[in-house]
Amino acid sequence: MKGIIALDIDGTVTLPGQNIPRETLAFLSELIKSHWDIIFITGRSVPWASKTLQELPSPYYLSVQNGAITLEMPSKKILSKKYLDRSIIPVMQEICEGEPTDFIIYSGYEFDDFCFYRPNHFSPELLGYLHARASAYQEKWEQLSSFNLLTIEQFPSIKCFGLHSPAQEVAKRIERDLGLHVPVIRDPFNDNYFVAQATHPDVSKGQALNELAKLLGNTGPVIAAGDDYNDISMLAEADLTIVMATAPETMLSTADIIAPSAQHQGLINGLTQAIKRYAG
Repeated sequence: MKGIIALDIDGTVTLPGQNIPRETLAFLSELIKSHWDIIFITGRSVPWASKTLQELPSPYYLSVQNGAITLEMPSKKILSKKYLDRSIIPVMQEICEGEPTDFIIYSGYEFDDFCFYRPNHFSPELLGYLHARASAYQEKWEQLSSFNLLTIEQFPSIKCFGLHSPAQEVAKRIERDLGLHVPVIRDPFNDNYFVAQATHPDVSKGQALNELAKLLGNTGPVIAAGDDYNDISMLAEADLTIVMATAPETMLSTADIIAPSAQHQGLINGLTQAIKRYAG
């Protein structure tokens, strides 16, 4: 193998909610054929990511919920996972008490990726937004009157949605009170809203990349491309970083390569530059 290429999906490989453009798909397919190991690392679930990547030839690797679980594709063999325990639920309920938002529990690949939530704990405006979002992304949401009714003991992540200040405040409290990893990014569905995604303290996109590199015994270069704050740890593990032009300014200032936006299939430009540096 020539090395590893680690890619965010939304805003990097493609625009949020859209299939991979044909030119980008063909480019990535050629990289796989020429023996680059490619891992897609996303905050989304297995069904959503699999649908987006369905036309891509295997083999490749897929890490979802910001690295909580990593799969070998197309077999979906689990290579690594680190989950949260339901014991965090009482503290999460205290954190969200009095806030306009509540938390959603993402059940994970083994439990058909259901999203469990308490509808009466969200403001009407935010609840309407979440229902529209779930419908657009074809996610399976199940209402619970109480999380005491939850039948699973472990799950990969929880998410809180809201406007910028409330989302940031909830994220800070989760990190302080539970010690979890909680990046906050703009919601790909609507950039007026933000999502704080909490995972096990040992979970991050960077950790997922690091563990895969060790598992594969990689001795080649590691190239990573992303566009938002939850990609920072992944970029930190790479030998060469590509940041999309739409990324926050603080990320652009640290990039080795700034690529045009996903709207213009800028990943092709960025990866071409990166690979040429190693080929030369």
